Amino acid sequence: MKRSKIAMGFLWAMLALVLHAVPGVVGPAHAQGTRKDDIVFNSRGIPLAGATVRVCAMPATGQPCTPLALIYSDAALTQALANPTTTDGLGNYFFYAAPGKYEVEISGPAITTKQIPNVVLPNDPASPAFTGAVSAFSLTLSGNLTVNGSTTVVGNFASGTLNLANQSTPPGSASSGTVNLYTKTADKRLYYKDDTGAEVGPLGTGAQTNAANTFTANQNLDSGLHIKGPDPYSDVARYGGYFNVSPPSTTASCTNASTTVTLAAALDFQDATAFPGSTVGNGIVIYKCGAPTGLSTPPAPTATPFGVTGGATTYNYKYVAEDLSGGLTAASPAGSTTTGAAALGVNTVNLTGAVWNNVSNGQQVYTCSGNCNIGSNVLIRVDGFTNAHFNGNYTVVSSTATTFTVYSPSTPPPVVTSESAAATVKLLACNILTMPSMSVPNTVEGASGETVMRWWVYRNNTLAFVVQQVTPITKIAGQTFPERTSQATFRLALAVRSTSILLPRSSPAEERPASSSRTRRETPSAPKPPSTTIHKTSWRQ
Repeated sequence: MKRSKIAMGFLWAMLALVLHAVPGVVGPAHAQGTRKDDIVFNSRGIPLAGATVRVCAMPATGQPCTPLALIYSDAALTQALANPTTTDGLGNYFFYAAPGKYEVEISGPAITTKQIPNVVLPNDPASPAFTGAVSAFSLTLSGNLTVNGSTTVVGNFASGTLNLANQSTPPGSASSGTVNLYTKTADKRLYYKDDTGAEVGPLGTGAQTNAANTFTANQNLDSGLHIKGPDPYSDVARYGGYFNVSPPSTTASCTNASTTVTLAAALDFQDATAFPGSTVGNGIVIYKCGAPTGLSTPPAPTATPFGVTGGATTYNYKYVAEDLSGGLTAASPAGSTTTGAAALGVNTVNLTGAVWNNVSNGQQVYTCSGNCNIGSNVLIRVDGFTNAHFNGNYTVVSSTATTFTVYSPSTPPPVVTSESAAATVKLLACNILTMPSMSVPNTVEGASGETVMRWWVYRNNTLAFVVQQVTPITKIAGQTFPERTSQATFRLALAVRSTSILLPRSSPAEERPASSSRTRRETPSAPKPPSTTIHKTSWRQ
């Protein structure tokens, strides 16, 4: 039995020796931290479970040692490990820490406390860092090399990217047979000096083969010119055209009959002098700086909920008319409803069952789990029933508080005439907007004969949608409207019902101001802001 214990102790000692002597057994972690592994033995050479391992930063003092170091359980040094830590059932312990020197203190039952100073945790070879001088016949790095101070390279120096610190004062002459390469703080351009002290630079001036070059003087080509591609062509940007997805803007003060405006903030406008060979500069748009529109303020619309009944939500609607020159009227009085649906758009109602009867060759009566709140003549979509003929698209022909009926003829009658199921019906909740009858010619069209180009419709003082005017060739339900007044009234009511509210959208915009004015521009494409603003024009709006 004694020989067996001695053999076992010898075996553990040999295992510990292998772990210490063969570095490949416990490889270094290729990350921020370095791993330390070891085994604690008792006085008989048996691995000691539950021993206390205390790790202190150097220089450490006292027993127990201080100060305690930060140790971790992962190579990224993100998961803190308790310090002191303990050995496992086989006497093993490990930890990760930042590269440096540490003192490891071992204590526990049946052993004498042992302090091991100057335990070195080296850098990760993949990302080394040095605080002293480094001399090497050959240094190969796969990462970055940062040098604080001077670097002298004898031989070849290859780098994908060379970062140079800007010099406020240029260096002196280079050594014989060499050049000094540097950048200046003043312009961040590249220069060099040879061994005579002559400065050359900045480098990169003049025509570049891989960049666009602008020549402001005549160029004399005494040899051939060979062009590959669709060029040359006339570029409107060279004549004052301005390309910008978000043109800069500011406010402007206009004076009647004056061709001069005062800007609140300077912009990067360029006049004709910036475009040699041209007589124009940047084009601009000044909103609300033109003549007033000839259109009168539109009347208040009438808002009627459709689709969902029994609502209690208030919606306010206003119109703003725009003429063919972009002039805007003041906002109309608000037209309101207090019985609108809580949410416009698709609404879902839960169903509990459906029954088919042979009234009018076939009707289906659906029962809702609560109040249906579904109006007549509403398009619906039913899903969730096992029997397919209860699912599908229908038009409601009548409704009660808890049921609604659709027309569903079937010859011969369906095999299954009733079903109880947890199904759903979906429908669109909207508000139909109409103008007072024959109000357009008297209240919108002015004496000047201005024509409405489009209508801006606001819901609760936020832009909801835009309706274009109807031309004489527009047909609705097969009917051609010969009169402009009839078109405007009927088109607006129908378009608001069929397209805009059924797909409710809300985009930020403010209520139109009470004053009216005309905006002169080529392509009106967006609602104008309420304040007088000046914008650069863009050739791509």
